[in-house]
Amino acid sequence: MNREVIQQIMRACREALGPEEAGLPPRPAGGRRGPRVKGLSQTDVDLLMRKGIGTYQKVESGALRPTPTYLLELARVLRFKDSEYIYVHLEYFGTEPSLPLHPSADPDVPPIWQQVLDGQREMAYITDFRYNLRLYNEPFAEMFLRGEPPENTLAWMLLDREAREFSLVDWESVWLPTLVSALRASLAAHPDDPVLLGIRAQIMEDPWVRGPYHESGSTRIHPDGDRRPLHHAVRGQGHVTMMLSQFLSGSGARYMTLLFDPVQP
Repeated sequence: MNREVIQQIMRACREALGPEEAGLPPRPAGGRRGPRVKGLSQTDVDLLMRKGIGTYQKVESGALRPTPTYLLELARVLRFKDSEYIYVHLEYFGTEPSLPLHPSADPDVPPIWQQVLDGQREMAYITDFRYNLRLYNEPFAEMFLRGEPPENTLAWMLLDREAREFSLVDWESVWLPTLVSALRASLAAHPDDPVLLGIRAQIMEDPWVRGPYHESGSTRIHPDGDRRPLHHAVRGQGHVTMMLSQFLSGSGARYMTLLFDPVQP
């Protein structure tokens, strides 16, 4: 774990935030002697987080390992960037955070990413945390019978007849278990999101999905490296390897690349 970088992130964010910006009263002019404190003091952070005095000093110095809950609250209080929060979480716990730093915010996907997708030979697309499709390239569009991808990739994979009966080969045995797990995990992270709740409401009315959803106890959401059978509308039968990465600058945005290997005749 790179403690020095973690300390630099925490210190820089703390010193960049003034007491008034954080909701504390301004420091009186002509206060205590000594060097002027830049930004928030370590005690200020304890007050804002309602923790015992000295708690944050131990965290910043590396003497105390924070819990995931404390780290999320700290990142919000000190106004970490998404990239900073994800980096620190990875360093402490070895995983990306399950909850976004800004749960109500849609991820910002700069238009320049369309050029990145267009330069990709393989199928590639970007979704937000709701699985709404934000950007995609032409190879991805060609996968679908209509030559046009759906608005929401998870809803399509779970509920659309094209997905079940044509595109996603062995849908019930291979695809469905991980799809219901993905929805359960997304709802655990965003329990009040109307789009995800709407997908769940639809599958509660669907006899093919309702039972597996209730039976699933898994919340696995990262299919990175999975290889699954797929029927491509243009290229025919084959297998697709799913390569997933998560933006460091977005709130749950995912960049997915699909490596398609056609079945040799």
